[in-house]
Amino acid sequence: MTSSLQPHQSARKDLQKWREKLKENFYDLDSSFHHSLKMAIPKKFEELHPSLSSYGKLVFEKLEKLVNENDLFINNPRLESYDEIGQSDQRVIHHPLYHQTGDLIYKSGMMKKMSSPGGLLPSLAYFYLSSHAGEAGHHCPIACSAGIIRILQKVPDFPKKQFFLEKLTESSFETNFTGAQFLTEIQGGSDVGKNATFATQDEKNDWRIHGEKWFCSNANAELILLTARYDQNIKGTKGLGLFLIPQKLENGQTNSYTLRQLKNKIGTRAMASAEIDFEGALAWPVGKIEDGFSLVMENVLHISRIFNTFTCLGMGKRAYQVAKTYAHNRKAFGKSIDQYPLIQETLADMRVEQLALMSFIIKTTSLQDQHDTGELITPENKLLLRIMVNLNKYISSLWSLEHIHRAIDILGGNGAIETFSPLPRLLRDSIVCENWEGTHNTLRMQILRDIERYKIDSIFVSYLENEIPKLSKAYQKKFMEYLEALKNDLSWFKNQTPYDKSFFIKEITNHLSFLGMAFSLGLEATHQKETGEKGVKEKALDFFTNKYLSKREKLIEIGDHIRLEDFLEITKGN
Repeated sequence: MTSSLQPHQSARKDLQKWREKLKENFYDLDSSFHHSLKMAIPKKFEELHPSLSSYGKLVFEKLEKLVNENDLFINNPRLESYDEIGQSDQRVIHHPLYHQTGDLIYKSGMMKKMSSPGGLLPSLAYFYLSSHAGEAGHHCPIACSAGIIRILQKVPDFPKKQFFLEKLTESSFETNFTGAQFLTEIQGGSDVGKNATFATQDEKNDWRIHGEKWFCSNANAELILLTARYDQNIKGTKGLGLFLIPQKLENGQTNSYTLRQLKNKIGTRAMASAEIDFEGALAWPVGKIEDGFSLVMENVLHISRIFNTFTCLGMGKRAYQVAKTYAHNRKAFGKSIDQYPLIQETLADMRVEQLALMSFIIKTTSLQDQHDTGELITPENKLLLRIMVNLNKYISSLWSLEHIHRAIDILGGNGAIETFSPLPRLLRDSIVCENWEGTHNTLRMQILRDIERYKIDSIFVSYLENEIPKLSKAYQKKFMEYLEALKNDLSWFKNQTPYDKSFFIKEITNHLSFLGMAFSLGLEATHQKETGEKGVKEKALDFFTNKYLSKREKLIEIGDHIRLEDFLEITKGN
């Protein structure tokens, strides 16, 4: 008599295979990521590869488990205002799991790597891997710390500069310093020019900060970058200086600011975000005080947007892995669901979009490293990096959320269960990452202002034109046609009214993003083809260009059937 498993036993056995598969080191299996890094940093990759493999093993075997446990038990940070004997001692208390995850992440040494010119991409390779576990409560602080490291390296004289740099780059979460950057105020949001927090000098000529900040992430950071109005008579962003505020003073006392309350966020819940009142806090001006806002935009937000892109990519890639391995092990109507065409299409869409996204941000970060080491320092390259970083942040945060949605759909009802997979947490984290460092509309409008002020679109088009000869000859004619279509869109767009431009900038931003991704993926596909290296990038490029460029409707045709005045008419009343 033969024995056989009951249907429910068989299904559980399949799910167990899936769960074991999720513990595998997906870095080792990701030959496409290896290829992207080898192209961008060939000499450094051979040195980094064994270490990245070890870190990948740690992420998928240990880090994700810790992050999941911390989130499932809602071990959110809490605010304590007094010590054990009733003295004022405001502190953010994290669960021990938060400290364990921090120790695993910082031991990778990524902070030390990013502190050297040309070390941004090597560092972000580690950051990308740990982002598969979600924001983890630590990736926003890492991005903020990177901004402070970068800005301290650029200012010639600063109190305790070397000490701060050493503490920010330590490979131990228990002893290092982390950074924060506080710009947002309740009355302004993205309109930073409305910021009212102000800075004054006391009788010793020390700067003191007064006012409140509305959305302060990593509220318990040891070092805070903050914008404050240094001259009440100078309106807008020109009147904002940039200041560094230490959490502790020389005498060991806490600086003069108070955490009003912690924010209960939809995602990134392990990290403390707060509303903070500054009550004469000691601060040091960073750089020339009149250059405060430009320092923020060119260094702090610029770099944070690169980090945000890698975070979104890591979360989206993990969602793809979860969905792909689930589809292979889940049976319906007699066969695994990855054999059904609609599931195959969904997975292929996700994979191709992620390959295009990855190639674009790696190309961008590689150019940033070249700029930082002095190879590409020109005003045009500075603006080129500005638009490329903004496009990357925009499209990655838009698509990451979509990829996680699609993955949840593949898991069906199981996708909604918090204890079944990391997807619900990744979804929540990705929603927050969408808004960090600029919402979609904020980025679109910044690109519009940059087009009108700096002709940044022409700089980007010139860059793409210079890339065409580097592509395989089989691609060149097609890519010249794509570029010509973009030029036609831009020409039509620039002749519209200011109101119409602010609407159609969405289509322009999409088109710029698609071209940036296509060219970057095209360079990688060319390399695979010419070197004979196995890979799917040539096929992925055909898939991507067919979907987003070959069949793309002309902007003038889109504009012909949109009546903007209808929007106001439709939304009148209730």
